[in-house]
Amino acid sequence: MHRAGRSTRRSALGRTLRCGLFLVLPHRAFSLIPVVPPPGAVGASLPAVWTAYESALVVYPLETKVATAAVLAVAGDAIAQRRGGDKYDAIRASSFVLFDAAYRGGFQHAAFPWIIEHCRGDVLGRLVTSSVVDPALLAAVECTAFNQLLVVPIVYYPLFFGITGAVQGLSLTESLARARAQFVDLTIRNWKFWIPAQLVQFYLLPIDLQVPFTCVMGLVWNVILSAVAGSARPPIAEGSAKAAVQLKGRVVPNKKAAGVLQKKEL
Repeated sequence: MHRAGRSTRRSALGRTLRCGLFLVLPHRAFSLIPVVPPPGAVGASLPAVWTAYESALVVYPLETKVATAAVLAVAGDAIAQRRGGDKYDAIRASSFVLFDAAYRGGFQHAAFPWIIEHCRGDVLGRLVTSSVVDPALLAAVECTAFNQLLVVPIVYYPLFFGITGAVQGLSLTESLARARAQFVDLTIRNWKFWIPAQLVQFYLLPIDLQVPFTCVMGLVWNVILSAVAGSARPPIAEGSAKAAVQLKGRVVPNKKAAGVLQKKEL
């Protein structure tokens, strides 16, 4: 009975996600995607697929970036869940889809042009002689610093903990507690991963490819993020019914902490 109900909920969620992607990416965009070639011709078709994707970025830039972020978010979380050895959690995956579609696909589509326009390396140029350092590199450093030191803590993490917590059933108070427990560790990991990646992004890539680039890099980052802070309510280790009741509603950073807390309650 429980399995049937769970299967029904997952099927409904799967249909919802598929319908969402169809709404995000207009039907006319699919005309830009070439017909799948016969076996043996895949290698020759890759340039055509890339050309079709670039065309979609031009014709439907926002929709294409949102769809790219959503698909890669599913992949990244699935890899993290598989590595963890847990049963696949579709609700957790949907929280990553919503977050990445909103932030990486939607918000960054508008944010990156603004950042590039206002961070041109002028501040660092006053400190470093432009003849010594490439002005484009100074601009990339400013863009990266602005994004990592301001946008990420002010926009990225509130959205991440808010959306993933809400979808996974946390209250506002519980989401705040989860954020406080994980913020420092995630921020350090974020800087180690994204500062080099975004220097490459802002220094080498044209604006149209910057969001797709962050989506691809986000696939790797989502494996890290999902493994560290993916599940808002980790499963509780086996124990007495009393311990389960006492732990109900608690927010813990990871499964190890859940087991420690349960032992204390026993």
